[in-house]
Amino acid sequence: MPIMRVSDPSFDEKRSHNRVFVRFRVNRAPEQSWISTFNGHASASVLRAGNAVFNGTDVTLELIRPKSRSELTTALDCFIECANLGLRSWGGVEPSPAAPNRSLLRHRV
Repeated sequence: MPIMRVSDPSFDEKRSHNRVFVRFRVNRAPEQSWISTFNGHASASVLRAGNAVFNGTDVTLELIRPKSRSELTTALDCFIECANLGLRSWGGVEPSPAAPNRSLLRHRV
């Protein structure tokens, strides 16, 4: 079952430079590789999210104050879906650990 956001995000204390903390919950605790992919997408986004802390299913994320709640929920769901798909933040797909390491060059015959 893929990881999904199961609560509406809530804003915590205001930070300097128009940044806020956002808290939300996911349906299950993610693995470290998933968290790394999530962080890559979050930090590369317009909201410049950073300092993500995962504590089981609770997530706290620092980001630029979004223009609207819909911008925030769309961004969070996008970060989560990209991590579920294993997409790199520059558009590629992360190789599966079980996939064989193939050379990009063909062998000469």
